[in-house]
Amino acid sequence: MDKHRTNEIGLRYVESLTLYEEYAKRIRNLIQDLVELEGVEFYAIEGWAKTPADLLRTLTTIDESDLTGIDLVTVRVLLRFPEDVLKIEELIKSEFDIDSARSVPSSGLEDPFRFGYPAVIYILSLSESRANLREWAKYKDLSFRLELPTMLQEAWATIFPRVNRTVGAISEKKLTRELVLLAGLLETADKGFLNLRNEIKDESVLIPPNSNNNNKQSIDAEKLFTDEDLYNLFREDNNILAKWNAAAIEAGFPEFTPDSKYLRESFNYLCSILRASGLDTISEVKKFLADMEIDNKGLQQLRTIHDTFKQNNKNWRMDPFSALFLLVLNFKWDDLKDKDLIKLNIKKGSDRITGGN
Repeated sequence: MDKHRTNEIGLRYVESLTLYEEYAKRIRNLIQDLVELEGVEFYAIEGWAKTPADLLRTLTTIDESDLTGIDLVTVRVLLRFPEDVLKIEELIKSEFDIDSARSVPSSGLEDPFRFGYPAVIYILSLSESRANLREWAKYKDLSFRLELPTMLQEAWATIFPRVNRTVGAISEKKLTRELVLLAGLLETADKGFLNLRNEIKDESVLIPPNSNNNNKQSIDAEKLFTDEDLYNLFREDNNILAKWNAAAIEAGFPEFTPDSKYLRESFNYLCSILRASGLDTISEVKKFLADMEIDNKGLQQLRTIHDTFKQNNKNWRMDPFSALFLLVLNFKWDDLKDKDLIKLNIKKGSDRITGGN
């Protein structure tokens, strides 16, 4: 491509760079939310927009007349096992539109004559239903590259360029053979770790209550809570709910007596926002509740919310779970603002409190 055309495309990208960087951040958070909701473990997740310098280097190696066909936004989910790659593949099929011509699914890596140990790659764009949402509308024409390497595939991708050098014809054959053998070993190791994990899972037993395991307490503290765990917390200490019900009334919200079905729904919304905000262990929930009582911080915040919306809050339906929901929403907003609040049921929970549904 001629230099003038390259500079023209590069300039156009720089003018839209903020949009692509914002899209990269939103997509990365969305992918994380979806993966976590699916219960898939991952080692790391990152997302970025291509820098202008990288774009110019790319344009010198391809013949593109515009930005179409160039991966400008990438999200990489670093996984532990090949099985997890398959789970995410199924997930994205229902959540995004796939550019099959430019994607490399796991089925495309089954060729026994392929070279190396490459990762699964998808070129995706927003589904029509998501693109029609107001908060996603400006990204509807943008695509992104989703990379799903296992940790051993990432190791291959990192090390391979260091050892793949231009050599003589005889040495090249030897180098290629050695690289193929190493790639095969990595693939075998990936499958071996997966088989080992499955065997351990099948044979594992619960640690007896009287075990002398010194790490037991710390392990329990870090366990992600289940709905039953959180329910038991409130059941074992009825003062928690009574306290926050009284705080909502003291803050000025109208008294509201929910039936058991409504209260259960409020509890479910609280579970959702606690997990989404990162307060996903019982110890973290207890710490948050304790922090809200210091200097009446929670009560003061409820008063602020009441005074801010006092012209409309006569229709608000505030039970103790809803009061805690609003406190998490306000104090953990920095952790929530870039997440898909519709998908996580947080917006619906908020609308429900204000009488919106």
